[in-house]
Order: sequence, then structure tokens, then C-alpha cells
Amino acid sequence: MIIKTKHSMQKMSQRGIHKNLLDIVLIHGIVRNDKIILNKKRCDRFIKKLDKQIKKIKRLGNTLHISRLNDYRSTLLKIRDKGGVTLVVMGDILITSYNTNIKVKRRRRAKRRK
Repeated sequence: MIIKTKHSMQKMSQRGIHKNLLDIVLIHGIVRNDKIILNKKRCDRFIKKLDKQIKKIKRLGNTLHISRLNDYRSTLLKIRDKGGVTLVVMGDILITSYNTNIKVKRRRRAKRRK
């Protein structure tokens, strides 16, 4: 169970990150320091695995299970379209969340004149 702060809920709604996206990132994301990251590459791997499972289950004819897997797949596709999702967590508290494809621009240092 993760506790959401007021700030994190506000940022999640601004950035279009819903509860089901949050749950998938918590399950499949990679932990790096205080961040949980689910990037595009990792999403592609899980989508590939899901496609194989869906093919096998279609042969068996279990339509209920197929619909659940398709919902899960569509959620993974949403994360992939965002370029990935990153959660900043401290213990059990969600601090903030953002789309991974945001690149931080680094300023170039001015050259020293002699």
C-alpha cells in the first residue's frame, strides 16, 4: 500500500497518470535510489510477453481471461505512449510522478576568456 501526498495526487491528475498506471509501474518498474521507473523499452518487453500469452489463451478459448489481459495490455501501451512513467517514492509515501520522456536541459558553461 502506497500513501499519496496532496502534491502527488495533483501532479498525477495534471500529467494523466491514473491509479491503474501507478499500480503497473509499482509492479513492473525498476527501483533506482528513490525512484521507480518503467521506461519504454521495459514496456515493450512486457507487451511482447502479453501478446504471447494472449495467443496461447485464445487457443484455449478463455474469453474472460483474454479481456483482462487486453485491458492490462492497453494500460501498458498508455505508459509506452507517454515514454514511460517515473514515481518518486520515500518509504511508502509517493512524493511525485512524471513522464519519463521529459529530458532535463543542461546549461553549457560559458567559456573563460583569457
